[in-house]
Amino acid sequence: MAPKILFVLTSHDKMGNTDKKTGWYLPELAHPYHVLASKTEITVASPKGGEAPLDPSSVEMFKDDVSVEFLNTKQDVWKKTRKLDEFVGKAKEYDAIFYVGGHGRESSVHVLVGTTHAEKDVE
Repeated sequence: MAPKILFVLTSHDKMGNTDKKTGWYLPELAHPYHVLASKTEITVASPKGGEAPLDPSSVEMFKDDVSVEFLNTKQDVWKKTRKLDEFVGKAKEYDAIFYVGGHGRESSVHVLVGTTHAEKDVE
């Protein structure tokens, strides 16, 4: 059985109380997904569920092959996230919980899925 990983994206789409758009950073999801998708069972969630906002500045800044390929072919990964509430108290069902980076993360990852402190390699 493949290891299970819960990827958590932000639902926050504005920087602070400004109108500047933010969200999760493209390479912060694209690269781990690229490495882990064939070896693990990945579930993607966000506080609100549905489409998680992608920080537009990260699309402009990161044009590497992995990021561009992910952006063009894996839209369902971030557009059809599950609501984070579904996972409250279920942290032990996952081998890892990965909080995807970006400026929005600081504002929206206030919902705790559960806490366990363990380290383990995914091979």
